[in-house]
Amino acid sequence: MSTPQNIDVQIDHHPSGNLTLKERNIGEVMWSDVKTQGLWANSDAASFYQHVAGRLASHAQAGIIVSSYKDTGPTLLSNS
Repeated sequence: MSTPQNIDVQIDHHPSGNLTLKERNIGEVMWSDVKTQGLWANSDAASFYQHVAGRLASHAQAGIIVSSYKDTGPTLLSNS
C-alpha cells in the first residue's frame, strides 16, 4: 500500500486582478503555478473558485490530501 500524497494549496491574488492556484508537496519550499485553464491568471473570481473546487474534488478522489489551504486575498472588514 502506498503512502498518500500530501500537498499545500495557495491562491494568489495578483495586482492585475488575476487569480492563480499554486501547489507544492509537503516539505518543499517552492510553489508551482497550476497552469491549467481556469486556474492560472484568471480574472473571473466566480469561474476561478469553481475550477479550484473541481481540482480539490479531483485530488480527494485520487487520494491526495490537502494539508493546508491559504487564500492570500484581502480580508473583509467587519461593521463594528
